[in-house]
Amino acid sequence: MSVFEIIENALSIDLNTILAVSFSTAIVAFLIVFVIRWLGNKGLGQLSTIELIIILGLGEAVGQSMLNPSQTSIPQGFTVVIIAIAIFKIYDYLGSRYSKLSKVIVPDPILLVKDGKIIDESMDKARISRKELESYMRLSGTDDISTIKSSHLEINGQVSFVKKEY
Repeated sequence: MSVFEIIENALSIDLNTILAVSFSTAIVAFLIVFVIRWLGNKGLGQLSTIELIIILGLGEAVGQSMLNPSQTSIPQGFTVVIIAIAIFKIYDYLGSRYSKLSKVIVPDPILLVKDGKIIDESMDKARISRKELESYMRLSGTDDISTIKSSHLEINGQVSFVKKEY
């Protein structure tokens, strides 16, 4: 097969496939909007690791239904989405209902700064460099580490700062 045949095959237009992909994409897009509204008001920055993995899995399932309608039907895609959402909801419920399970599933915040002093072991554990911490400090409105009472890497991946009271 020559290069020109490969290019011609890659750029060929099959109207039935384009219509099937368009139809699948429209239906799945409506499903995604419904799912996002149903999941609640958590922003991406508030998702835990497992929740983010479930969302990424949903993206893969949805993508297959949209781009390969001949291989993955819309009902198959819906089934995957419904099962993933059920897992998400069960995970959310169990995490909020049982504190022992929550401690296993949800990581504790990591103390990065205490009384103006950077805790190097915690910085290594969190995999945050001093430059990153300084960037987070500037974004929070401070540039002097000695003014920080405490700083944590929170469970949602954000860095929080509590300033000293004078």
